[in-house]
Amino acid sequence: MAVAVFVFILVFFKMLKVAGDALASGQIGGHMLFYLIGITIPVMLPYALPLGLLTAILLVLGRMSAQNEIVAMKAAGLSLWRITTPVFALALIGVVISGIINVYYAPIADTAFRATLQNAVQRDPLSFFTPRTFVKDFPGYVIFADRREGNELKEIYVWELDDQSRAIRQLQGQRALLNVSENATEIVLTVFNANGQMMNPDELANLDDMPIVEFKKSEFRLSLADLLGEHKQTKLSIKTLNELIALREAAIHSGEEDSFAKRIELQTAIQKKFSFSFAVLSLALVAIPLGIKASRTETYANFAIALGLGISYFVVFIFCSWLEKTPTMRPDLLIWAPNFAYQALGGILFWRASKR
Repeated sequence: MAVAVFVFILVFFKMLKVAGDALASGQIGGHMLFYLIGITIPVMLPYALPLGLLTAILLVLGRMSAQNEIVAMKAAGLSLWRITTPVFALALIGVVISGIINVYYAPIADTAFRATLQNAVQRDPLSFFTPRTFVKDFPGYVIFADRREGNELKEIYVWELDDQSRAIRQLQGQRALLNVSENATEIVLTVFNANGQMMNPDELANLDDMPIVEFKKSEFRLSLADLLGEHKQTKLSIKTLNELIALREAAIHSGEEDSFAKRIELQTAIQKKFSFSFAVLSLALVAIPLGIKASRTETYANFAIALGLGISYFVVFIFCSWLEKTPTMRPDLLIWAPNFAYQALGGILFWRASKR
C-alpha cells in the first residue's frame, strides 16, 4: 500500500510536469492518457520501492516493538537477524527489480513517453494557442491572444525575450495567422497590422521614450524542437546500458582532449543506474533498527520518519549527481557514497539493536 501511494504521487507530478500543457490543451485524450500512465508506473517503481518498504518496515516493526512482540520473539530464542530475514529478502528482490527497470525498461519507457507526446503535438501543434492564455512553450517568446478562430488569432501580443527571459521587444497586432511548416518542425506566426517597440530590460522606466514602429506584416518562426523532445534525446538518463557502454568505449578511443571528462560523465551515468537500485537495501537496513527502537504505533509518525529518511538519501544522491560535470571529483565513485553511508549507519544500528 505504501508503494502504491508513492507511485501515485510520483506519477501524478510526472504527468503534471511533463504532459500538463498537452492535457490542458486537449492534445492528449483519455486513451492516450491511460497509456502514458501505464508506461510511467514501472518507471517510478525504483523511486517508490525504497520509500514504500521504508514506511512498511517502520510501521510493522514499530508496532511489533511497541507491543513487545520483538521481546517475546527474542525470548523464544530468535535472533534479530532471523526475525528480519524476510525483510532483507524483500529488499533484495526490490534491488533486482529496480536494477532491471533502471538499466533496461526506464530508457525504453521514457523514449516511448516522449514519442507519444511528439505524435500528439505533431497532430495538432496549433492547439497550444489557447485564447486569453499566456503561451510560454516556445523558448524566447511569450504570446497572448484575445480570441482564436481556426488558425487565426485576434488581438495578439508577442513579447520577444533575451537569454535571461527579459522582454526586449513587444509587438501588438490586430490579427495573426498560424501555419505549420512543410516539414512540421516549426509554427509560422504571421502578425498583420502590428505596432512594434524595442525594450531595454535595464531601463524599463524609460519605456515611453522608445519609438513605436508600424508593421504591415511581421513573421515569427516558432521551433517545435523543444516541444517534441528532440533536444532532450541526448540526455544520458534515457539511454540503455548497452548504449552508454558503447559511448564510453568511443570516448576512450577518441583521443580528444575532453575524452577523460566524457568518459567520467558516461561512467557516472552507468554507475547511477546500479547505485540507485541499492537504495532499497540501504534504506531498509537503516529502517529495521530504527523501527524497533522508535516503538511507534502511529501510522502518520512512521510515514513522516520514512519520508524524512528517504528525502535525505535522495538529496545526497542528487548532490553527488551534480558533480558529473566535475570529472576530477570522480563522481562515478562518489555516486555510491549515499549507499555506503546508509549501509554503514544501518549496520551499526542493527548490531546495537541485536545486542539489546
